[in-house]
Amino acid sequence: MNHLNLDYIFPQPIWWTDLNINLKKLEEFIYEFVEKTPTVNKSNRGEFNYQSSDFSGEQSIKDNNGFSILFKEIKKYACKAFETYNTDVSKLRFSNAWINISNKGGYNEIHTHPGSIISGVYYIKIPNGNCGNIVFNRNPMETYTIHSFGSLEETSHTYVTYTYPPKENRLFLFPSWLPHHVRENKTKNDRISISFNFK
Repeated sequence: MNHLNLDYIFPQPIWWTDLNINLKKLEEFIYEFVEKTPTVNKSNRGEFNYQSSDFSGEQSIKDNNGFSILFKEIKKYACKAFETYNTDVSKLRFSNAWINISNKGGYNEIHTHPGSIISGVYYIKIPNGNCGNIVFNRNPMETYTIHSFGSLEETSHTYVTYTYPPKENRLFLFPSWLPHHVRENKTKNDRISISFNFK
């Protein structure tokens, strides 16, 4: 019998790296920012969950505010990620960013980031315990088809989700069209992250 070949031809990229940012200083700046800025409701859910309104990533770099060092680093890695598409588009713009603070019971529903190319999350404060992984989801039609096969032992071509645990100073970048959500924070302490988009 001949050998059966298996090729994976349409992978989804997830880029990640660990930065070297002063988290204590950044955390202090964020709590000061949050005191003056009301929460908004997007994908965030839970009684003790905060999400800031959007602010400009490019403007924050220019203003040299508390986010500027971090946002310069994020933009550097987003541009590196974008280069892997080998596109002739000349510039990637840091369009917007927002703060997420999730305490006990806080989570984010499944969503995408329309109008963007590359999105991501950077983790600033991660409590000990089960504070909620980020979960990437397969296209719903593929999931429907795969589950129609019946009970399956998951393999790399039948996964319907793939999870990453949060880690302080870790940056994740992903295609903006990739559905994702964040699981519930089951600790009694804040999980703090910044999410963002590039166009």
